[in-house]
Amino acid sequence: MAKVKINKHSVSDTPAHKSDVRIKISLFSTVKGLCLLLFLISLAVYGNTLLNGFAVDDLAMIEKNTIVHKGVAGIPELMVTPRLAGFDRNIVNENYRPLSLVMFAVEYQFFGLNPFTGHLFNILFFGGCVVLLFLFLVRLFPGRQGVWFIACLLFAVHPIHTEVVANIKSRDELMSFFFGFSALLVFMGYQQQCKPWKLLAGALLLMLAILSKETVISFVIIVPILFYAYLNEHKRRSHMIVAATLIVAAAFLIIRQTVLKGHDTTAVPFLDNPLAGAAIFTQRIPTALLVLGMYLKLMVVPWPLISDYSYNTIPTVGFGNLWVWCSVAIYFIAGITMVYRFWKKPKDPLAFGILFYLANLALFSNLFFLVYSEMAERLAFFASAGFCVVAAILLFQLFPAAEHLQGQKPIPAKLWWLVLPVALVFFMLTINRNGDWKDDTVLISADLKNAPCNARLWHSSGSVKVLNEPPPAAAGDTANRPVTRAGIADLQRSLAIYPDDYKTHLDMGNYYRSIGQYDSAEYHIKQTLRILPNLPVAESDLGFVYFSEQKYSEALALARTAYLQDTQNPTIMFNMGMIFTQMNELDSARVWMLRTTQLQPDNKMAADYLNLLQNALQKAMKKADSTSKK
Repeated sequence: MAKVKINKHSVSDTPAHKSDVRIKISLFSTVKGLCLLLFLISLAVYGNTLLNGFAVDDLAMIEKNTIVHKGVAGIPELMVTPRLAGFDRNIVNENYRPLSLVMFAVEYQFFGLNPFTGHLFNILFFGGCVVLLFLFLVRLFPGRQGVWFIACLLFAVHPIHTEVVANIKSRDELMSFFFGFSALLVFMGYQQQCKPWKLLAGALLLMLAILSKETVISFVIIVPILFYAYLNEHKRRSHMIVAATLIVAAAFLIIRQTVLKGHDTTAVPFLDNPLAGAAIFTQRIPTALLVLGMYLKLMVVPWPLISDYSYNTIPTVGFGNLWVWCSVAIYFIAGITMVYRFWKKPKDPLAFGILFYLANLALFSNLFFLVYSEMAERLAFFASAGFCVVAAILLFQLFPAAEHLQGQKPIPAKLWWLVLPVALVFFMLTINRNGDWKDDTVLISADLKNAPCNARLWHSSGSVKVLNEPPPAAAGDTANRPVTRAGIADLQRSLAIYPDDYKTHLDMGNYYRSIGQYDSAEYHIKQTLRILPNLPVAESDLGFVYFSEQKYSEALALARTAYLQDTQNPTIMFNMGMIFTQMNELDSARVWMLRTTQLQPDNKMAADYLNLLQNALQKAMKKADSTSKK
């Protein structure tokens, strides 16, 4: 073989050559550079959400949450109360997720009721989630940066994440992911360096993750496998990490049980999850298996996307349904593949990707226990990370040589021809879907096109229309209330799909009252009480119907009954104040309006009435004084 002589001086060491080297060593070829690129892509794909307002559950978490509106002063209360205590203290099926509410309170303290800052923080958290996922994969499986960059690129642009990022309320999911992967990275540092503070820091970060949302409870399964099968160089350190994870999970469950005592039941509302009313073996299990297939379908083809999958978006099916067996076949193959590769190839990344997908989706599968949603895109946020890992590995297997490429081209050009069109389509779908989340009106209108049988969406559509229309010039003035009439038509469509939704009946009763149709109002509110007897807000609203009919004694009796059952409801207090005002008992009216404003400081109508009552009482006192002097 001929020897090739290399001249050490043949390459000029001039400034021009150094500049050429700098060009070749691109910023985005390093781990830090790739992290920056992924972060910028994340900001770009969700940048248009900054133009959006509040939508859907933002009402309960931010807009109308009285504890959040206390700002920093409300933080201690948020830490020891159920999630929706600041919106409605009578909700039975509750959760304990205080950390996102704490952040909303801090934002309210400094920025007020501002959706722009809410969306901005969501985008920043999402960018952080993408970067942390990349750093985790690079540290877990070093030397394959190209694979993990593609995985995180797909994760960053995937449209199934729009509900999590575009809906401010879903900060809980983002924070859970962010702190969860931060904990994993710190635990990995402890595994390598055995510094006790890293173990404690990892446990603290994991507690922050689980206080954000319970989704990260899946780490009770994932962490032992991760530190016994993949990062098992130091067994004792692995034992400590697993023990810390279990202690954190147990501590959270104890705290949660204490806070939710009396608020947490096993009853899942049928409207939220129709599987609650399905026969377990003939309907619930096959429908749940079908839903698992629907999740996988959205991972591959993320369209159409819907903000609400409650009754009757997904019809109940049996084992005779072909798509049920297709779903079973796919998940069975995935499970067998995972087990086989764990057995044959220790520390196999494909097996870990499948595990992460299955472990996180299993929490919401409705196979082992019922959750409060039959299906929701936000519930697939964690699982989608595992899917993107699997997808990236399979894409690279189309180009076997790509896994061995080093240096400046870890991703071959041929693979980019496949990845870039997919990423671009996902990017455009996400941008478009972000626009749907502008507000409730736009979102509901878009989703009803894809879910015309959804009772809750029709209910929401009707409610939004009625609430957005100015008050009538006079009671009974229906001619100038076309939006209200359209809203009531939507509510009637909701009841046609699900006749026993007490919330829809209650809203219809109040809207009929607003246009002066008191007979219809009374009928629907009484239907609410038929479905849910002794509901305080329904009794109060029925009293308000009587109030509108000038039946003040009947109205006052119902309002008092409602108050005895719910002494912290500002709506009931406001109704009491209005009734006493009309009965010309101004002292009592002032007391109830004052209580209303104390619970709802931003209730302008109650504040206005309180001022009027105080002025009226002062004038009455002055008049009485002048009369006595005479």
